[in-house]
Amino acid sequence: MQRGPKDITMETPPPRPTTLIAMEALQAQFGTARMDTLFYRAKGSIRVQSASTEQKARLEMRIHADPIAPQVWLDIADPFVGLKLARVNIDADTAQGYAHIINKVVNEPIARLENAGIPVSTMDLVHLLTGEPMAIPTSIIGMELTATMVEGVPVWDLRYPVQRGEHMGTLSLTVTQQAPHHLLTQSLSVEALHAKATVEYRTGGAWTAVFDSPEYQGGMQFEPNSAGWQAASLSFPFSLPSGYARVEL
Repeated sequence: MQRGPKDITMETPPPRPTTLIAMEALQAQFGTARMDTLFYRAKGSIRVQSASTEQKARLEMRIHADPIAPQVWLDIADPFVGLKLARVNIDADTAQGYAHIINKVVNEPIARLENAGIPVSTMDLVHLLTGEPMAIPTSIIGMELTATMVEGVPVWDLRYPVQRGEHMGTLSLTVTQQAPHHLLTQSLSVEALHAKATVEYRTGGAWTAVFDSPEYQGGMQFEPNSAGWQAASLSFPFSLPSGYARVEL
C-alpha cells in the first residue's frame, strides 16, 4: 500500500512582546551616535521659576554631542537690551560658570553634581536639551510599557531602570509609536537622592523642565527663535573672571 505524504503542521511563531518592539525601535533611532551633525545650536527666551521668584532672560545654547568629548555652553542675557548676565560651560569633566549680576563663579568636577542632588552626566544634559532619551534600554527585563493615546496620536509610555553614578534610577519616556519616533516627555527619578527631573518637549525645540530635589525645586521654560543640528563646528568661548566669589556645591 502506497503511503501518502506526511502532514506538515506550520507553527505560527508567538507574537513578539511590545516591550521588545519598542526597545528595538529606540535602539534603531537613538542608539547610534550621530556622526554627520554633532553640533546643536538654539537661541530664544527662557523663564526660570523657583518657589519665590521668576526670572526671564535670553538664552543661547551651543552643544557638542560627541560622546567622547561632550560640551554644553549656555549664554544668558538680559531680555530687553541683551546685556550679558551669565555664562556656563560644561565638558566631560567639569562644570564652570559665572554670573555678573552677583559676582560669583562655579568651578566644580561633574562628579560633585551628584552630591548636590543632580545625578546626570554631561551627555545626559546633551540629551535632555536636544530632546533625545537620556538612556536607551538594552534589555526588556524590568521594563514596563503602556500603549495609549496623546491628542489622538498613539504613544508608548515606557519605564525602565538606569544606573546613574552609584545609584539606581528609573527613566520614564513618552514616545510616539510611529517612526520616526518623537520624544514627548522624559523623567529621571533617583529615589536614593530624592531627586527627579522631568522635561516636556514641543515642536521646534521648545521644552519645559521641572526639577525637584532637597536642594532645589523649580522649573524652566524655553521658547526658541531658532534651533537645530548642524555639521559645521561651533566655538565655545569661555574664561572664568577673576575676583569673583566661588560658589561651592
